[in-house]
Order: sequence, then structure tokens, then C-alpha cells
Amino acid sequence: MTKISTGTEFLDILLEGGYDPDIVTTLFGPSGAGKTNFCLLAAVRIAEAGKKVLFIDTEGGIAVERIKQISVDYEGVLGNIIFFNPVTFVEQNDIFEKVKSMTTDQVGMIVVDSISMLYRLELGRSEEVYEVNSALGRQIAYLVEIARRKKIPVLITNQVYADFDHRDEVKMVGGDLLKYGSKCLLELKRGEDFREIILRKHRSLPEGRRVKFRIVEKGMEEI
Repeated sequence: MTKISTGTEFLDILLEGGYDPDIVTTLFGPSGAGKTNFCLLAAVRIAEAGKKVLFIDTEGGIAVERIKQISVDYEGVLGNIIFFNPVTFVEQNDIFEKVKSMTTDQVGMIVVDSISMLYRLELGRSEEVYEVNSALGRQIAYLVEIARRKKIPVLITNQVYADFDHRDEVKMVGGDLLKYGSKCLLELKRGEDFREIILRKHRSLPEGRRVKFRIVEKGMEEI
């Protein structure tokens, strides 16, 4: 099965060709580690190839200026990226229902950046924890089904929190729901003058592969 370029040479090499088109790939890490940049780079490459991208932005962090920097035809690219901007978890859930019906042969990628922000906010104010978790589980199931049936790569980002039992480690928000739904897990770390991406899980590649990189005007570059 043909892999889909990540839009970044060093990550294509690390993943031996790019993202698998029939699975959910999750990028997780702290704020400012580069998660959104990886999403945009992949989305731009898909859009430049003439395919549509369904991009669910729950954090309001997509900058048109950044898309201009990393694309050769930003107007054409913006015409091929369909943005959704939910501001509540209920809206996010409704958008996932729409995405199922919108996923045609013209769609080349689905991006969710991030899947956990509105979920965390909803958990903080809802007494129905089971229902909120069930809704998140259904959203992930939708993405897994779309990826497998349509052979469309699904790229999501996730937030993290500190593991107090292991101070040097972090855990993903959503825990096992996201861990089991994703066949590829990529952890991002942020240093003082570098960032690092680490392959934590993959169905066919060895875990632990890593690359240090920096974010530059035209995208990313390996250090």
C-alpha cells in the first residue's frame, strides 16, 4: 500500500515512506512541540496534489500566514482545505457526524488538531463522565472506520499530562481510547533549542526511532 508523504523528508525516512493511508496516526506532546506544524505540512502536500483535506481545528491555532510560508500556491491550497472550528465538545461531535458523510474519493486526508482539548473542557464541567468518554470513543471509532474503509490517512494530535509516578514521562489525554485506536503513535518533545520526534508505536516498524529537528520558515529541518 502506497504511503502518504508527511511533507517532511526526515519523517518520511523515519516512517519508511510516510503515513500509512489506512490507519489513524497520533502526534502527542506538549504545547509548542510542533504538532500543528506537522499537521499543516501534511495537509498542504495533499492539497497541492489536488485532493481535499478535512481539517478539524479545535484550538483555533491555524494561521494562514504559516500556510503561505510552507506552500507554493497558498490560494490553491486554501481552496482544497476545508476547515471546521468547533468551540464545544458537542459541536465537535456534530462535526464528526458530518465528516463521515463528506468523506468521498476527493478527500485525501483528515486532520483533527487536537482531539482532546474540548474533551478535557467538557470533562471539567460535566457530571456525565461516562457519556463524555463514550462520545470520544465513538469519534475515534469513526476515524478508524474511515481510514480502513476509504484508505484515507487520518492524522490527529493529542495533549499530554505529567505522569507523577514517572516524572520524566507523560501520558496522553484520553488514555487507552486513543492508544488503541491509533496504529501509529509519534511523541514530540521540546528542548531549549531543538525538538524531537519519537516513534512510540507502529504496526510494522521498530519502536524508539527518533529524530531531532527545528521548525524553520519553510517547514522543518533535521538537526
